[in-house]
Amino acid sequence: MMFFEMDEGEVSLADIKRIAKHLLDKKYVLSHLTPEQYQALAYIITPTLAPDHNEAAIRECWQHLFDSFSIKDSKDNVLKFYQDKQTGRIYFGDEAGWKEAQIFEHNEKNFTQLKYCRGL
Repeated sequence: MMFFEMDEGEVSLADIKRIAKHLLDKKYVLSHLTPEQYQALAYIITPTLAPDHNEAAIRECWQHLFDSFSIKDSKDNVLKFYQDKQTGRIYFGDEAGWKEAQIFEHNEKNFTQLKYCRGL
């Protein structure tokens, strides 16, 4: 499971490029990509001379990847993107990992609130 901490608010272009690069840097992920998935990730990180870096096209490509990108691990589990609606954190992993991450998120929020209430 990979965790991606996002900037506050909407996922930024820098976030999108960082995630795509991170996925391409992982040999295990790279070895399981279809040619179309590889091209989409490569498109996101390819430098461009356009002043807006083709932001609209990159965001469209990212949204498609976020919604449909998946690979299988060595145990035949489907790995895909999940996003925590409250924190904006993005996860890439299997469903069991996603459920575990949500428990972690819940416990982290409770701990943060407890710390705040006790003035720690």
